[in-house]
Amino acid sequence: MVTEVRLSRADYAALSRFRYQIRRFLHFSEEAARSEGLEPQQHQLLLAIEGSEEPEGPTVGHLADQLFIRHHSAVGLLDRLEERALIERVRSEEDRRQVRVRMTAEGAHKLHRLAWLHREELRRIGPELVEALRTVVEHPA
Repeated sequence: MVTEVRLSRADYAALSRFRYQIRRFLHFSEEAARSEGLEPQQHQLLLAIEGSEEPEGPTVGHLADQLFIRHHSAVGLLDRLEERALIERVRSEEDRRQVRVRMTAEGAHKLHRLAWLHREELRRIGPELVEALRTVVEHPA
């Protein structure tokens, strides 16, 4: 059961500032991806591939879960990335029915440039983002 809590004007202001900081970073991220010739979801997909802890690479299903999209949508994104030689699909050694996804050298190079830009932006705006989050979390309701 959800207990109703009265939120003050300061609570709404804190949530608004936090939401603004998140959107600010996401806007930066979307524009950075486009500057590299990628759609934002393609960038997210490359990041999910590289960030996977699976030694053979993640499955399509895992990537769909990571991006909160349907399996067929992930397949479409992967098709476009594969056409550009940024990723490759490989049959699993353990289970030939499973397809694993790996980054190509060109995909890794593109992702590295984007990751560097994102790290720099987070260094720049991070303190404001952290402060906005701290205000939301620590403010008594």
